[in-house]
Amino acid sequence: MGQISLVFASIGLVLFSGASANPLDKRAAVDDCLSRLKVPVFTPGSGDYTQALKPFNLRVTFKPAAYAVPTTVQHVQDAVSCGAQNNVVVTAKSGGHSYGSHGLGGEDGHLIVDMKNFNTVTVDQGSSTAVIGTGGRLGNVATALYNQGKQAISHGTCPGVGVGGLTLHGGYGLISRSKGLTLDNIVEATVVLANSTVVTASTTQNPDLFWALRGAGAAFGIVTNFKFKTFTAPENNIVFNYQVSPGNAAQLAQIINAMQNFTRFEQPPELNMRLFLSGFTTFSGVYYGSRANFDAIMNPLKQKMGIGNAFGSVSTNSWLNTLTSFSNGPLQQAAVYDTHETFFSKSLMPEYLPPAAVDALSRYWEQNARSNSRSWYLLFDSHAGAKSAISSVSADSTSYAHRNATFKMQFYDRVNSGNYDPSWFPFLNNWIKAIKDASPGINYGMYINYADTSLTKDEAHKSYWLGNYDKLVQVKAAYDPKKVFVGPQLVGS
Repeated sequence: MGQISLVFASIGLVLFSGASANPLDKRAAVDDCLSRLKVPVFTPGSGDYTQALKPFNLRVTFKPAAYAVPTTVQHVQDAVSCGAQNNVVVTAKSGGHSYGSHGLGGEDGHLIVDMKNFNTVTVDQGSSTAVIGTGGRLGNVATALYNQGKQAISHGTCPGVGVGGLTLHGGYGLISRSKGLTLDNIVEATVVLANSTVVTASTTQNPDLFWALRGAGAAFGIVTNFKFKTFTAPENNIVFNYQVSPGNAAQLAQIINAMQNFTRFEQPPELNMRLFLSGFTTFSGVYYGSRANFDAIMNPLKQKMGIGNAFGSVSTNSWLNTLTSFSNGPLQQAAVYDTHETFFSKSLMPEYLPPAAVDALSRYWEQNARSNSRSWYLLFDSHAGAKSAISSVSADSTSYAHRNATFKMQFYDRVNSGNYDPSWFPFLNNWIKAIKDASPGINYGMYINYADTSLTKDEAHKSYWLGNYDKLVQVKAAYDPKKVFVGPQLVGS
C-alpha cells in the first residue's frame, strides 16, 4: 500500500473527496477536458446519448455530468483524470444492467465511462485462460469462448449482462456449484486507478486491491480487462424444468425446507437448481452427468419436496443450448442493448432459513403475494452448502461476503407498462420483514448485483459486505483516498 500512496503523491493530480455540491454545473469543464484529451464522448441531445442513458430499470433514471465512450486504455486514464481534476465522481459502466442503475452513477452528476468498446475475447488454450474485455456481454462472451476451442467460464444466465459489473460483485450461474462464482475464476485484472495509473491486480501484484475487486470492485477503479481461468464446455447436459403448484403455505414450506436441507448437506456439485415462485412456479436447473445418475438423485428429492408427480421436461443439451435454456432470448446480443423493465427488487443471502422463517415466508406468499396481479417473482438459487465450490473458498480469500449462503434469493416486483407506484414498495419490504421478524438474531446478507434502492448507505454496506466492510474501507483509503469512485451504496460512500 505504501507504494500506492507514493504514486498518489507524485502524480500531481488534484483529487477530491466526493462529488461537488452541484456536479451538473461542472459539465462544461469536464467536456472541455475530455475534448482536449480527445476522449470520445456521447453528446447530450444525440441519439447515442439518449439511448445510453435509458437504464435497464426504467424506474431509476439519472443525468450524468458527462458521458465518455473510450476506445483505448489511455482514454480511460484521461477520463478518470478529467473527473478528478474537476471534482466530479467517476463511474464505470459495463453492461448497464444494474437494478439500481449503478452504471449511471446511482445518482445525478457522475462522469460515466462506458466500457462498451472493451469487448474482445482471446483464449489461450495452452494455459486454459482467456482475456476478456470488461464491456463484453455474457451471451457474446460465451459464444466467443466456445468458438475458440469450446472453452467456457462460470457466469450468470442473462445474456445482456456486462462482464464488469457481474464479475466484480459476484457472478452466480448454473455451473457455479462446481466451477465457482465468476469472480473466483479471475487470474488477474488490469485496472485504471483513481490517480489514472494502470496496474495489474492478482494474488502476487497488488493483492489487497485484488481481494477488494472480487466482491466490491466498482469502488476501487476501472477494470479494462480480466484474465479468467477457462474450462472445456461440458456437453450432453441434463436440463430439467418441473411445473410445481403448491396449493397452500404448508406445501410451499415443505418444498423450501426439503430443498434447503438437500442444498446444505447432500447436493452434489454437478447439480445446479433453482425454485421460481410466481403466478406459476417452476423447479429447474442443470445436471452435468448421466441421466441415470440424475434420476437417482432427483427422484428422492422430489418426493421429499412433495412434488414427486410434478409434470415437466428433462432433456439432454449441448453447452450453448444449455445456456440458451435459461437466457430468455438468443445468446448473441445486438450492438445496442435495448432491453428494459420497470421494477423494484430486493434480495436475501441466508446461511439458513429457520423453520419459523420459512413458515412466515410461505404464509406471506399465501396471504399477500398470490393475490398480487403484478409480474412479481421470488427466485431461490441453491448457492452454497457442504459440496458447493462457492463455499469451498475460504471466507477471507475475497471480499465477497456470502460464501455460506445456502440460497441466493431474488425478490422482484415488475409492472409491464407505465410507472412503478411508490405505494407498492411495501409489498416486497414487508415480505422481507416477515422473514426477519420470524428469525430474530440472524444477520441476513444481501447481494449487490440485485441492488435494493430502498437501502440507506449504512444498510447497504452492512448487508452487501457483512464483516468484510471494515477491511474494504481500509483498502479504499489506500487506493482511492479522495473517493473518485463512489456511489450511493458503494464502499466508502
